[in-house]
Amino acid sequence: MNKHGLAISKKISIIALFSIVVFISKIFLPTPLDKMFILIQPLSYAMANFIIGRLGGTVVGAISGLLVQTWRPVFIPFTFLFALIYGLMIDFFIYLFRIRSSQRTVSSLRLMFALSLASIIVGVSAMYVTVGAGVMPAAYQIYIMVLIAGTLNGLVAGYLIAQIWNRYLGKRIT
Repeated sequence: MNKHGLAISKKISIIALFSIVVFISKIFLPTPLDKMFILIQPLSYAMANFIIGRLGGTVVGAISGLLVQTWRPVFIPFTFLFALIYGLMIDFFIYLFRIRSSQRTVSSLRLMFALSLASIIVGVSAMYVTVGAGVMPAAYQIYIMVLIAGTLNGLVAGYLIAQIWNRYLGKRIT
């Protein structure tokens, strides 16, 4: 196999790994708890962006959304769409805030801000759409908890990824 083929197979393997990790993290918690403890999602989507490239988070979001959707068909098409949008938002904010530097490191504060902002936007949008569509009841106390937890998860995920990337992976993967 040539170098190009090997690179593609590695990318596919990484996409599959991150998608399965997100799927497993989502199926063990019932709704709305799975919306509050999302740490694995931004970790996987952002790391996919760093390892695979510009749309890595979007691809992992789409595949993990399809996987979770098969487990919870009640929420079709919302599960897929919001996972896809979440991956796309993370990819977009990583690009917009220029989180990667030329020294193969990432800015912790920018990444924390980007992942929190993506979590807030997708979380609020998902709550608004699912309540408006009648899929979820209007329980505003739960939604405030989801919003706070999502923001904190984004902050923690951004910090963890920056530490892992800057200390271990950034110099090895590029």
